[in-house]
Amino acid sequence: MVNAQEYIESNFPKNVKIISAISCQLEGHLDLSEYPNLTSVDIGCNSRLTSLQLAQSTGITFISIFETGIDNFSFLAYTPNIHAICLPRPGDIIGDHTGSNVYFSKALRESCQENYKLQTNLKQSNRQIQTQLDQEIKKISDNNQRIKKLEQENQELQSQNKDQQNQINELSNIALPNSPYNLTKLKQEIIRLKVQELAPKVRNESTKVVKLIEEAKNKAGNFSSIVDLILETQKQIVQNSVTSQRDIFFGKMEAYRTILESVLSKEELQTLLNKQTEFLELEKHLKSLQL
Repeated sequence: MVNAQEYIESNFPKNVKIISAISCQLEGHLDLSEYPNLTSVDIGCNSRLTSLQLAQSTGITFISIFETGIDNFSFLAYTPNIHAICLPRPGDIIGDHTGSNVYFSKALRESCQENYKLQTNLKQSNRQIQTQLDQEIKKISDNNQRIKKLEQENQELQSQNKDQQNQINELSNIALPNSPYNLTKLKQEIIRLKVQELAPKVRNESTKVVKLIEEAKNKAGNFSSIVDLILETQKQIVQNSVTSQRDIFFGKMEAYRTILESVLSKEELQTLLNKQTEFLELEKHLKSLQL
């Protein structure tokens, strides 16, 4: 006896269309699932053959397992276009095979075709289910990544908050060394220190601005009143946030600037305006702290 699988693989390459191994004393199980191009399989007169497996194929039209020990015909589900089947018992020939005294079994062929359709539909359904499963897994993975990112951001925020609290505690120890931490008191102490810092600066800048104004008026002569007007207009611009009114003030500024540039240089006039703006902003800051 010859091992069926070894014999076939030794004598028939995987791309053949026809396998004919009649009366070769084959035994055991024969797996032809790696032979996708088959159209005809004849392994009759091998009584020790016990089972057969085929690849799913629409090309196989003839199978003979005449006088074999094969009694499981599940492989027929993979051959929807089968035309003739020679079964193990003598005379059991189903289908329309030329040269044989045969009869046609429509029911069997339709059963094979239906099994093939069911197998195909099942595979398609499994692919769809797998696709949906993959999509859900991806969603879960994406959500996990988002959650991980949010957790990381939360940790960073907590770390920042901790650093900020440490800085506040340090400031509290510096400003109020003999007092327990109190945010309200700390804020009041910082404001007090800032006012102490800004007040002399405001007085100093005020003195500088007054001096520049006096110098500009002296140079302007008959146009000294225009110096007051341009400075007052600039003050209105700094203090006013309404766009429509600011546009009016900018128009006046340009008119006053044109007049004064006949007696003052552009640099002198711009220095005066810049100095007053700095003073007004500094004064505004000081007043906001004193409220």
